[in-house]
Amino acid sequence: MSPDYYQYLDLKEIPKGEHLLLQGQQLTQVYILLKGKVRTTHITSNGSTHLYSISSPLTLIGEVEFMSRQDVQNDVFAMTDCECYVIDVIRYRDVFMKDLVFMTYICTTIANRIHVATQNFSISVNFPVENRLASYMLAVEQGDIVEENFVEVAQMIGCSYRQLQRVIKHFISLGYIEKVKRSVYHILDRSALEELGEDLYFT
Repeated sequence: MSPDYYQYLDLKEIPKGEHLLLQGQQLTQVYILLKGKVRTTHITSNGSTHLYSISSPLTLIGEVEFMSRQDVQNDVFAMTDCECYVIDVIRYRDVFMKDLVFMTYICTTIANRIHVATQNFSISVNFPVENRLASYMLAVEQGDIVEENFVEVAQMIGCSYRQLQRVIKHFISLGYIEKVKRSVYHILDRSALEELGEDLYFT
């Protein structure tokens, strides 16, 4: 954005586990992710949760709703402690709509978002569970540790929990990962997962 608009930014820390956006609510803030990692998911009318993307800095969050003036389309969840610049949409939407630099960036971001959503949908539909799980683990790991609710992971990557457990056990038998404790795994062979998960769930 143009330097004149920096005055409208607030710096905010968002702890792990907190939502930045909630599906169905009115958009009140747009976020510029500076540190950390967030996950974007969509809950369908039948209650299924689908993974859209996992985002790292620098990522704009809420740009589609900013432009469309519609309610929030997806849940955005802090997977780690995050730091963001925040734009108050209620107070400053019209101000930022006049910034050509910012609006150009939003258009570029939305185009990229469509590309990523298409790619991630292709991964979920066309790739075996082994590839999807490897991709997901690489996307969410922190220091080679993956700590997740794997019932939710199964939903997000489009398979049954039983299928997911079979693949996890297979990865353990091959020495790709080891179980640390319930819902926590340590990546032992990163290169093997990278070979399986060449197409990652990233923005």
